Amino acid sequence: MFYLSLSAGINWQVRPRSDDCCLSLSNLLILRGKDVSRADTSAFQDSSIYSPLSSSTGPAVSVWSHGREFSQREKSAVLLNNGQSSIVDSLDRIVGRAWNMFASRAYLHQYTNCGLDENDFVDCFAALEQVLADYRHLSVPRDLSARRLQASQCPT
Repeated sequence: MFYLSLSAGINWQVRPRSDDCCLSLSNLLILRGKDVSRADTSAFQDSSIYSPLSSSTGPAVSVWSHGREFSQREKSAVLLNNGQSSIVDSLDRIVGRAWNMFASRAYLHQYTNCGLDENDFVDCFAALEQVLADYRHLSVPRDLSARRLQASQCPT
């Protein structure tokens, strides 16, 4: 029987890149299998891979582990990431399509019959555009991003 080694060709010495990389808000690392509780997860504790916004919301990484195998694999790992690279393009495309449908008034009559009006849609679009802008700002260099965070916390 032939087994493919998943380790073949993987550089296990990868370290966080410079400040111009895509930053994350948080990560969830799920480890399953034999001896996974002894895995070195310290690279996920490195604050340079997280947005400055992460420090105000609690721990930026959670690691869950269990000794039971998953899908007949001795060891497995899953990384769930909440960062710029994982959502911006998809959300931008979805919001763009929704704007186009709204502009052509597609299905709008069905929503207005149920009590919604056009301002409800505009408010939702504004909220989504703000979410997109926030994710885009995750890639801003750390010193500029930290200054923006400090400025936003100043009383007016």
